[in-house]
Amino acid sequence: MRWFDLFRWALAALGQQKLRTSLTTLGVVFGAFVLAASLSINEGVQETIQREASKGDAARKVTVHPAWRANRDSKKDQVEVKGRMSAERHERIRKALADRRGGGGLAERVDLTSDRLETLARLPHVRRLIPIVGGPVVATLGHRPEDASLSSGAGEDPEFRKRVVAGRAFEAEDERSVLLSEMFAYRIGLVDDADIAQVIGKPLRIEFWNPEEGPSFEVSLAGRSRGGGRDEWLALRQLAWQLPGMLDQFRLTADESSILKKAIRQPSAAAVPIDAADDYQVVGIFRELTHEENKDAWSRFPADTDLILPRQTAVDLYFRDPARRKGGVHRAVLLIDDMRNVKEVVDRVEALDLRSESIVRFVERERLTYLLIFGGMTCVAAVALLVSALGIANTMLMSVLQRRREIGIMKAVGAADWQLQALFLVEGGLIGLIGGVSGLLLAWTISFPGDAWVRSMIRRDMQIDLSGSIFAFPARIGVIVLFFTIGVTVVAALYPARRASKVDPVTALRHD
Repeated sequence: MRWFDLFRWALAALGQQKLRTSLTTLGVVFGAFVLAASLSINEGVQETIQREASKGDAARKVTVHPAWRANRDSKKDQVEVKGRMSAERHERIRKALADRRGGGGLAERVDLTSDRLETLARLPHVRRLIPIVGGPVVATLGHRPEDASLSSGAGEDPEFRKRVVAGRAFEAEDERSVLLSEMFAYRIGLVDDADIAQVIGKPLRIEFWNPEEGPSFEVSLAGRSRGGGRDEWLALRQLAWQLPGMLDQFRLTADESSILKKAIRQPSAAAVPIDAADDYQVVGIFRELTHEENKDAWSRFPADTDLILPRQTAVDLYFRDPARRKGGVHRAVLLIDDMRNVKEVVDRVEALDLRSESIVRFVERERLTYLLIFGGMTCVAAVALLVSALGIANTMLMSVLQRRREIGIMKAVGAADWQLQALFLVEGGLIGLIGGVSGLLLAWTISFPGDAWVRSMIRRDMQIDLSGSIFAFPARIGVIVLFFTIGVTVVAALYPARRASKVDPVTALRHD
């Protein structure tokens, strides 16, 4: 018996029982469809996460923060615990006391000083280091000082340039210029469009200061104390800034002027050192983030700052203050050469006792989550195929019983046992092949409307336009599905095939 004859007879046998064969094959089609769909969505979602995360430089950035580490000079015998108690309670109290006094807890702060910034910049795979500085400052436009918040950088970012509504963005990281927020300009009285146009090119003085310092005093009129809100507080601060130089114009005695000057606290020399202040040219006005832009977690910086200096300019001003030079910057961003090297850099940063943040960790957690979800879907598909295998085994057993006379004739004319077994195994394999191919085609066909529906839902709910499809059909998915479905159906046909090979030809020929 030739192999060609085996396939021809197997197809003929399946065609004799069209309804039973169709119902059995439908079970395989359903299992193959679920398996192909789950594998395809899993592959597509993983690629989509990777693709969306790789847009721009966000996936290659590692944000480094100062951190706390255990005091390496601490010793257990430096903490004395009084009283008689159990060993467990003694250790708990000793540890609590040590933590509070810095003898065994998080007592030593690791700051991003100039030396550590240089160490970070020399790490392997770090293409660029971007120090981020900022904080409360006093901004003086003309002769009117105003409290403001300052951030560095972002002015050269292409996405940020869309927010510049007047003037221009930065052209270099070390230019002596500043960007004002639209709300800060409004707050200091630049309410007309003409005012905005006129402020471009004007000098703005910026001074770093300690928010706990600065001129201030309390006002109490008719039993009413402070509590008039932000506007009153800002007005009082303006008065506090300008009043010391105007006391001599009031009808006050020398003693009264001296007392009032002491009552109005002026900023200390350490709070606003003269070498941590400078004048910068206003080159542009930027607007607030829109609601849609604010949904993008990676484009929020700077979201609510009043002033922005070029990165290097801000760092130079910040480090003029000896105290800030010793304390270091608030954070730094490392730009890595390749996304695949981010995890290695993160490990090296944490080995320096610094804290790090990276979108790669978020991506890995998301990928693990979806891997578990679609792994469960794959298990469901496997169960469906196993159920189909039971149907195939039942179909084959019924076929053996109905074809006993045919099997007896084949054995009488010289058919070997292995040839009869091969015939039924080929029938099972054909059911698996037809069902697997049909399931793959069904999953591929449904992927088009399914992808369009998911993309429209994401666009509506999250205002995100995905690039590429969330379904993916690489060649290995087709191979896996066909291999699995054919394997399951062939295994299901093993027992019926063995039963067919054991049929006695004499008994089978007598069978009616």
